[in-house]
Amino acid sequence: MRSIRRRLIGNYITIALVTVLILEGLFAVAISEYYVGGVERILANQAETSATFFSQYADAGDIYKKSNYIFENLDVEETALIEVIDMQGHVVIDSTGSSAEEIINTSDVAQALKGNSAVWRGRSELNEPIVAVSAPIYDGFAVVGVLRYVSSLAPAYQVLGQFFALLLLFGLGVIAVAFLYGRAMAQRILEPIQELVRVTEEVAQGNYKVTAIKYHNDEIGQLVDAVNIMTKEITRADQAKSEFISSISHELRTPLAAIKGWAETMQDMKDDIEVVEEGLSIVSKETDRLIILVNDLLDFSRLQAHRIELKKEEFSISDLLENIIGQFTVRCQQERIKMMLLTDNQESWVFADYNRLKQVLINVVDNAMKFTVGRPNAEIRISSQVLDDQIIVIVEDNGSGISPEDLQRVKEKFYKGSSNKSGTGLGLSIASEIMELHGGKMLIDSTLNVGTKVVLVMPFFYDVQQLDD
Repeated sequence: MRSIRRRLIGNYITIALVTVLILEGLFAVAISEYYVGGVERILANQAETSATFFSQYADAGDIYKKSNYIFENLDVEETALIEVIDMQGHVVIDSTGSSAEEIINTSDVAQALKGNSAVWRGRSELNEPIVAVSAPIYDGFAVVGVLRYVSSLAPAYQVLGQFFALLLLFGLGVIAVAFLYGRAMAQRILEPIQELVRVTEEVAQGNYKVTAIKYHNDEIGQLVDAVNIMTKEITRADQAKSEFISSISHELRTPLAAIKGWAETMQDMKDDIEVVEEGLSIVSKETDRLIILVNDLLDFSRLQAHRIELKKEEFSISDLLENIIGQFTVRCQQERIKMMLLTDNQESWVFADYNRLKQVLINVVDNAMKFTVGRPNAEIRISSQVLDDQIIVIVEDNGSGISPEDLQRVKEKFYKGSSNKSGTGLGLSIASEIMELHGGKMLIDSTLNVGTKVVLVMPFFYDVQQLDD
C-alpha cells in the first residue's frame, strides 16, 4: 500500500517534471530557432544581395565569364565559404581561390538552378554540421549559375549546448524544490490526519475523553472540530447511559423490593385482612410502576429501531382530553391539585394513533403533577384550540418549573437533570418522537419556581368536518 506521503510527493514531482519538460522544450526550440535561424537569415541575406549585385555588374556571358569578377569582388572578411557553381553543379571557384571537380547536388543548389533561393542543413565531408544558402545568378533573364554561402553550425551548437546544460541544471533544481515542497506539504497535511488517527484509535479503545489537536484552520481543521464534538457527544452519551443504567436499576429495585417485602408480610399475616388488602394495593401500584418502566424501555427500543407503527384513526381531541381528565381525577383529589379543561367550542378532529397520543398526554400530565404536588394553590390547566390548519393542546402548571440548564436538554434520552423524581428520563424523549411521527411537535417553556407550559402541535383533520357538512 502506497502511503499518502509518497503519493503527494510523487504528484508534486510529476507536476514539476511535466512543467519543466514542456517549458524547457519550448525554450529550447525558441533558442535553437534564434541561433540557427539567425545564421540562416544572415547567410540568406548575404547570398541574395551578392547574387543580385553580381548578376547586374558582372561581365555578360556564362558563369565562367562572371566568376573572375565575382572572385575579385568577394568580401575578404567573410567567414563563410562562398562557392560559385555552374549549371551542372560543378564548383567553378570558391572564396579560397580554388575550384573542384565535385558536383554539388544538394536541394538548395537544385532550387537555385530553378531560380529560387533555398536553404539546406546537413553535414560536411568531415561530419561537421553546416548550413548552406544558394541564390541564382542571372545573365539577363536566364539563370547561368549559383552563388552558394556555406557556414559551420558548430559554434551555434556549442552555445546551444551550454544553454541546454543550464536548462538541465535549472530543471533539476525545480524538481528538487518540488520534492522538498512536496515533503513539507505532505507533512502539513499528514500531521493533523495522524492526530485524527491517534484520536480514533483512542476512542476505539474506550477512551472517549481524548481530544484532537487542531493545527490549521482549514477543511481538516473543521474535521478535527467535528471529531472533538463527536468525542464530547460520545462522552456525554456514555455518561448518560451509565446514569440511565444506575437510575433504571434503582427504579426497578424499588418496586421489586416493595413487592417482595409485602409478599412476605402477607404470607406471615395472611389472616389479617386489612394487612393483606393494603399489601395487595401496594403490590398493584408497584406493578403498575414496573409496567410503565418496561413500556418506556420497549418504546425506546422500538423508536431507536424505527419499528413503531402508528394505527391511525379519526377522533375528537376533546374526547381524548376528557378521558385524560377522568383518568387523573382521583389522583388530583388525593394530592390536592386542581385540574381544569379549557376548550373552544369548535370540534377538533385529528387523524392519529389514539393510544400513542394518549400516552403522550399521560406522560406530560404525569410530569406536571410530579412537579406541582405540594405547591400552594397547585393547578394544572389543559386547553385546546384550532389555529389555521393545526390543533394546539397546552398543558400548563404552576409547579416548581425547570431550570434553564435542564430545559435545554429535557427532551434528550436518559436525561433527568437535577430532578430527584422517579422515572427513566425517557418519557419526554419518547413523547417528542411520537409527536414527530404524527407530523407534529412538542414545545416546552418553563420558568423556575413559576411553572411549566407544554405545547403539543399536530395537523388538523379536515375530512370529518367536510363529511359532516
